[in-house]
Amino acid sequence: MTVQDFIHWFSNHPNIILGYFMVIIAISLIGLLFVNQKNFTPPITYLYGILVYAITIPGVLALILILYSFFFLKTNLLQVDLITYFVPLISMVVTLIIINKTVPMSRIPGFKRLSGLFIIVLITFIITYVLQRMFFGVFFVGKIQYLVVFFLILLLGLKIAWDKIIK
Repeated sequence: MTVQDFIHWFSNHPNIILGYFMVIIAISLIGLLFVNQKNFTPPITYLYGILVYAITIPGVLALILILYSFFFLKTNLLQVDLITYFVPLISMVVTLIIINKTVPMSRIPGFKRLSGLFIIVLITFIITYVLQRMFFGVFFVGKIQYLVVFFLILLLGLKIAWDKIIK
């Protein structure tokens, strides 16, 4: 089974995707009604940690899929499957907004590591895109100063992300 087959399988079974994200949004809405700063104790904190991971991992994977399709494959985003590509991303944003209204994200266990991981994924995506687009330009047309500045910015970004993961 290829990744493309996996994406097509989800496209052919939209009820699974919609049900999954509706349950997560419903749980976060119920939490909005009953959870506050005062009763945010360890059983609830772990539930919120699971909710954050359960919504952000598919959301970020959908974001990577959208970016990959748009930048690398030059796919027209008006012709992709709405549920497979955009529902996870929209659900992630909505759920994180709901959770953030309940409690600050800094109180959710593991959120700083998760944000650091996403920074590293974003930086890796940018590196891959830049190397694909400008590989020959750096050697034949570009100046070495641009390469050094790009490297220093990349190094600083990776250092910040790594510090967030380790903490």
